Amino acid sequence: MSRPLRTTLLTVTLLAGLAACGSVKDDSDTGSAAESATTAGSSAFPVTITHKFGDTKLTSPPKRVVVVGNGGTDDVDALYALGVTPIAVTKDSLSSDGIYPWLKDRIDTRETKLIDTLGGIDFEQIASLQPDLILATSDFTLDKDYKKLSAVAPTIGYATAWGRQSWQEHVQVVGKAVGKKARAEKLIKDTEAGIAAVRTEHAGLDGRTYSLSIGNTPAKIYTIASETDFAAKLMGELGLGLTPSVKNIKTVNGSPTGELSFEQLDRLDADLVVIAFTTKDLQRAFEASTLVKKMAAVKKGDYVVTDVETISQLRSPSVLGIPWALDNLEAGFAKLDN
Repeated sequence: MSRPLRTTLLTVTLLAGLAACGSVKDDSDTGSAAESATTAGSSAFPVTITHKFGDTKLTSPPKRVVVVGNGGTDDVDALYALGVTPIAVTKDSLSSDGIYPWLKDRIDTRETKLIDTLGGIDFEQIASLQPDLILATSDFTLDKDYKKLSAVAPTIGYATAWGRQSWQEHVQVVGKAVGKKARAEKLIKDTEAGIAAVRTEHAGLDGRTYSLSIGNTPAKIYTIASETDFAAKLMGELGLGLTPSVKNIKTVNGSPTGELSFEQLDRLDADLVVIAFTTKDLQRAFEASTLVKKMAAVKKGDYVVTDVETISQLRSPSVLGIPWALDNLEAGFAKLDN
């Protein structure tokens, strides 16, 4: 992938709109905790799922599910966590093998085809897979894609706008679509319990501040600037609060993402400073700044460099990616326990 295209994808992920509720309506609400791990109970159907583009009705458990969209892995994660193997999913354009790092032990390319949708959806390719359900809630071009996708198979889009459904809402929608509503609710509770366990393990996080940023262009840093960001909500569940110095800074297109020049880097200072860079040159330029060297977090060693996938997962959390991302920040969390 060319660097400009890669940067565009990273920026799209970083600037995702956030936090709204989905609307899901069941014709039959008979899911039970005894639902099979591999097959959906027929008693859960028919089911109707309401989203921005209309009502999608499923009369029987889907057997050939395709997931499209470069905006996140919520649908993919939910399927695998619920014991459903999709026949095709959009590939990760940032990894060499096309598989998101937290799904490497889940996706078997002999069973699941990786499709490239970064340059647009190949509708003939999707049709050739003969899907009976298309999950497209992460397709940020769905306004123009939905009509063609729904002509191929029943298609579920995002509830109100791209990037605004929480990971919990994604799990609920997928659970209902595949007839595993009760199991989806348990999955949500278990994941929330896992987040709570991280907070319990790291009592030093309570009441401390953080900044979370990405460097993907020269002389500029993008950082979370609002508590409405999904990442901020997740960090808040751990007891951390966004450092006040980045709140209300210049934001990008009205999103929760703030923009800082190199002359403003000291505003990133917090009890824990987390940042990812797309190149080593950008990291070196950042760390060479006198303002960065003077940061209290840098002086104390509470400065953590992570990878872009971790930042992207925090910004658009998914049920299987959350534990992976939090584990990647474990060393930073441990610093605040001392």
